Amino acid sequence: MTEKQENVEEQKEVSLYEKLALRSKNLLEEARDKTGQTAEWAIEKAKTEMIAAGEFGSKQGERLKAFLIRDLKATSDAASKMGETAREMLDPHRVSAGIQSSLAKILETVGGTLEEWGSKLESGLDYKTGEITTPGTLTCKKCGSSMKILNAGHIPPCHKCRGTEFRKSY
Repeated sequence: MTEKQENVEEQKEVSLYEKLALRSKNLLEEARDKTGQTAEWAIEKAKTEMIAAGEFGSKQGERLKAFLIRDLKATSDAASKMGETAREMLDPHRVSAGIQSSLAKILETVGGTLEEWGSKLESGLDYKTGEITTPGTLTCKKCGSSMKILNAGHIPPCHKCRGTEFRKSY
C-alpha cells in the first residue's frame, strides 16, 4: 500500500469514527436517561447498525468503538475535574473567606486612616481658656462640668472648678 493509499484509509477511518460518534450521540439524545450505561448502549447500537450497513467490519467496528469510549471517558474525566475545581473555587466558604480577607484589608487601611483622622479631630476638639470659639458646648476636662457658649467669643475658665482645658461638642 502506498503512502497516499494509507492516508486515504486513515481519513476514511477518521470519517467512520466521526460517523459512529454522531450516530451514538443521536441515539443517546433519544434515550430517556443519560447514564454511562446508556452511552455504552448507544455506541454499541450505532456500531451494530454500521456493521449491518456494511460501513465497516466487526473488527474495525470494535476498534472504533474502543477509541470512542476512550475519548468519551477522557472527556468525562476532564469535565469532572473541571467541575471539582469549579466547586472548590466557588465553595461559599472559600469565596466568603476571600471576600472577608479583602474586606479585612480594606477595613485595615480605612481603619488606619480613620484613626489618624480621629486623632486629628480629637486634638481639634481640645480648647483652652482664652482661645476664641464658635457656639457649642464645652466640657471641662478637670471636673466634667459643661458650659454652653451661645456666641463666638473667648473661652472663660470653668465656672465650677476654674479649669482651663475643655472638650467641645456641638
